[in-house]
Amino acid sequence: MCGKVMTAVWWSLAVILQLSIIQLGQAQRIIGDRVYQPKIADLYITVNARHRMLELTWRNFNDPTGFIVLTQDYPIKEFQQKLFYSTYDDLQAMGQESTPRSNDFGGEGSGDVEGEESLTTMTTTEQSVISTTPMVEMAWEYDFRDEYGERKREVLVSIQPMYTNGWTTTDIFYNREWLDQADITTSCHGYYAYFINANGTILSEHCMKLYPTWMNDLRPHVGQFRMRELFIPGTHDSASYKKNAYYQENIVTKYSLTQDDDIRKQLLQGVRYIDLRVGYYQVSNPQFWANHGITRLHPLKQILQQIRDYALETNEIIIVDVQEFPVGFGKQYDVHDKLIRFLNETLHDVMADPSISWYGRLSDIWARNKTVILCYDHEYAMRSYADVVWRSAEQKWGDVQSMEELKSFLFKVHTRHFFGYTNRPVADMAELTPDPWGIITDRYGGLRKMADSVNRSVTKWYFEELGPTANIVAVDFIRGTSIVDAAIYWNQKRVPGRVQ
Repeated sequence: MCGKVMTAVWWSLAVILQLSIIQLGQAQRIIGDRVYQPKIADLYITVNARHRMLELTWRNFNDPTGFIVLTQDYPIKEFQQKLFYSTYDDLQAMGQESTPRSNDFGGEGSGDVEGEESLTTMTTTEQSVISTTPMVEMAWEYDFRDEYGERKREVLVSIQPMYTNGWTTTDIFYNREWLDQADITTSCHGYYAYFINANGTILSEHCMKLYPTWMNDLRPHVGQFRMRELFIPGTHDSASYKKNAYYQENIVTKYSLTQDDDIRKQLLQGVRYIDLRVGYYQVSNPQFWANHGITRLHPLKQILQQIRDYALETNEIIIVDVQEFPVGFGKQYDVHDKLIRFLNETLHDVMADPSISWYGRLSDIWARNKTVILCYDHEYAMRSYADVVWRSAEQKWGDVQSMEELKSFLFKVHTRHFFGYTNRPVADMAELTPDPWGIITDRYGGLRKMADSVNRSVTKWYFEELGPTANIVAVDFIRGTSIVDAAIYWNQKRVPGRVQ
């Protein structure tokens, strides 16, 4: 009897101990501020994936008489009103007859209000009156000193927000030359937005941002983090870009390109997770290429060289995840041997030591002064080259075709893995995936259109509900999101602690 009692006691103690460990793990996961509290008058300038037009997204702008104005100049002391008269016909000719409408942010977007009476439903007399009645329009201008001296300039865009939080697509085509001129010292490029009051007084200033060294900038804070504890912005099919592809789109490029910028420019924007797919072409020179599925895009060495150069220049920690091998690898391992040797030769002087493991801290990686984490998604590689490659991130795919399905999937992933006990990074693949028949019939209008339908919402989810538990988040056409801003925001609020 005594033995049974002791067994029961030990069993009870074991259960209590296990529960304590679980509770400790949970406490460590939720430590830190988990509530999204944006600063007053946050504003982000992004680029619409579908049309490459500038977009403005704002939060907490609660001046009902205020304006948001967009310029290419900084600094500006103040803005002045500029009044002019026009008629409905004038506005129609300029394409300005549209009225802002609500969107899924509960904010403001571009478009027509459904059900609004149009000229076609009015009588001839009513049309004539409206068409010829002069209307006072207000714009904004400012003084700016350029190479020709002090001059008056008009703003690019002026809007008066109807909502505290919202977004709008402008008619300003993004000039990619601004990013061509950026380097690792650039924090703002190209465009500046201002919150102003009704008198033109500037309330706050914002810009199109770059984050070329954000990890090192936060190094005193994030140095004790493990990768599983960090919010890491990434891109899906990172090497699937092509210069000037927007002007040469066809059915292949519409469903093979997922980014607008090369790897270096993605890294300048703050991307720290690079998702690669490799094809092997035996009779080609070079033999290894960065692919999207069966589509061959860039020599792999060109991609790796951009990563290597950036790591040497900045000492930023970059995860390079080789995830798929869609062409030329077959069932044998000889091509994998050849690829791993090639990767090692190209990146050797920047490759982080796999012995650090995912249990190591960022400070352990920085201490050895080699900051590229080379991951390889193949068990043979892990068995045979454990001294060269790291275990890949665990990518979570929804394989869905609508925003509602994507939201449901991502929220379930975070619920299910909220108290996960692994230090292996988890990557949310936060994009839509077309099905084969949809590609053949062009049902979706291309990846640009699909990305544009979700990118604003993806940004919102990771700024808000998903931000506290996000690890790696990979997106299509990253300039259409503010995912890097969301990552930096939440990383600053987190504190390091063991995941398991």
